[in-house]
Amino acid sequence: MSSGVAIAIFVIGIIGAIMLHEWGHFWTARRFGMRADRFFLGFGPTLWSTHRGETEYGVKALPLGGFVRIRGMAESDQRLGPVATDVLDRDVVAEERRAVAQRENRELLEVPAVPAPTWDRLRAELAGRGTPQATIERIVDRTRATAGDDASVDEVRQVLTEVVTTEVPDTGRHGDLLHRLLEGDRGRFFPDRPAWQRAIVLVAGSTMHFLIAVVLLFVGFAMLPQPTAAPVVDGFTEDSVGAEQGLEEGDRLVSVAGVSSDDFQALREAIREHPGEPVPVVVERNGEQVRLTLTPAAGEDPDTGETVGQLGFFPRVVEERLPIGDALYETFVGEASFSALTVGTVQSLGRVFGPEGIGAIFAQVGGTQERDPAGAVSLPGVVGLAGEGTAMFGPLFLLLILANINIFIGIFNLLPLPPLDGGHLAVLGIERGVNGVRRRMGRPDDFTVDPRAVAAVAVPVIVIIGTVSLALVWLDITNPIRLQ
Repeated sequence: MSSGVAIAIFVIGIIGAIMLHEWGHFWTARRFGMRADRFFLGFGPTLWSTHRGETEYGVKALPLGGFVRIRGMAESDQRLGPVATDVLDRDVVAEERRAVAQRENRELLEVPAVPAPTWDRLRAELAGRGTPQATIERIVDRTRATAGDDASVDEVRQVLTEVVTTEVPDTGRHGDLLHRLLEGDRGRFFPDRPAWQRAIVLVAGSTMHFLIAVVLLFVGFAMLPQPTAAPVVDGFTEDSVGAEQGLEEGDRLVSVAGVSSDDFQALREAIREHPGEPVPVVVERNGEQVRLTLTPAAGEDPDTGETVGQLGFFPRVVEERLPIGDALYETFVGEASFSALTVGTVQSLGRVFGPEGIGAIFAQVGGTQERDPAGAVSLPGVVGLAGEGTAMFGPLFLLLILANINIFIGIFNLLPLPPLDGGHLAVLGIERGVNGVRRRMGRPDDFTVDPRAVAAVAVPVIVIIGTVSLALVWLDITNPIRLQ
C-alpha cells in the first residue's frame, strides 16, 4: 500500500471515529429521552443540513471533528414548553395581530384574534419538534375549523391541546412526539435524567473509540497476513553453537527437550530453559527426522538480565493469517493488544503532560534538546508516520496505529478535566457525592457545581492542551520524527 493511500485511509478513519464518538453520545441520549437536536460533522459555517424529526443533521466547513448538542448541558439552553403555550402567547399573538392590521390597513378588530402569521409560526414550531408534515396540516386544519375565526387566544390554545391529543399517537416512551408537543422539554433536559443515565451518555463516546480499536485489532490479526517466526533454521549468528554441533540451514525443529510444537516461541522457550545443558533435539531434514544432542550456550537476556540458553540461529519469517483463537488472544492479551496499548497510552499521557514532559517539548521547540524519537507527536505527525509506516510494514501497521489513536482519544476524553467528557463525569460524581451527604444530614439534595468553578478549571486546561498541541504541530513541521 502506498503512503498516499494510507494517509487518505487514515484521515477518513479518524473522521469516521470522531463521528462514531458523537453518535455514541447521540444514540444513548436519545434512548434515555433527552433532547439531542443537532448532530454535525465539522465546525464553522454550515455547508449542508437537513432535519429528521426534531434533530438537525449537517456538515460544516471545517472537518476537524464533530459535535452533538444535548439540551441542558449548557447553562444558556432554553426549555421548550407545551406547543400551545409557546406559540399562543398572548403578547406575541397580539403583536402579530397589530402588525397584520397595520400592514393591511385594517381596523384591529377586523383581524382574527389568532392571525395568519401565528398559524404559520405554529406550523414551524410543530415541524421543529419533529412532527410529520401530514400531521402538521391535520393539526392546524382541525384546530382552525374547530375553534373558528372568532375564537380567542385562550380558546384556540385549549382546542389545539385537544387536537394534538387525538391526532398524535402516544408511543408510551418518554420523549416521544406527543410528549414534545404537550409537555415540551419537561424531563428531557440533560440534568433532568438520573445520574446513571447521564454517566452512560458521557462515557458512550469513549466507549465507541474502544470498540473501534478492538475491531481494528481483531481484523488486523485475523484477516491480514503478518510476519511470523517459523521453527525453521534460516541462518546462523557468528560463532553459532548450533551450527558447530550439527544444526543445518533449512532444518525444521520438531521438538526440543521433549517439547513438540509447530510454534517457534514454544521451542525457543525450551532452548532458553537449558543454558549449558545437553538437550535432545529432533529436526526434519530432507523429509527425514534427524535426532541431535545440542548444548545451548549460556547468554544474558538483555531485557531481563537472566541467563538463558542460545543456539545462535535465525528462524525463518513467513507471512500467514492467525487462527481465530490466536487472533482473539493477540487482540486482548498479546504484545500489541488492546490491554497493552491501553497501559502504554496511560503511561504516555503521564509522561507527556507531566512537568518534565511539557518541559522537554518546549526545550525541543527551542532547540536546546534533541527531538525524542519515542516522544509525543501531533495529529499531523501521526498522519505522516501512518503513511511512512504503512509503506514500509504493510496494512497491519495502519490498523495498529488507528487502533492506538482511538485508544488515546478514548482515554484522553475520560480524563477528569473540564471541558472533556471526563470533566463532566467528575462534576456529576462530585454532585452525587455532596448530595448523598446532604440527604443523610436531612438537607435538600439540590447541590450543583457552580459553572464558574468549572470554567476556572476548564480555561487553564484548554490553554495547556492547546499550547502543547501547537508546540507538537510546530515540531512535526520543522523536525518530524521518521521511522528510518
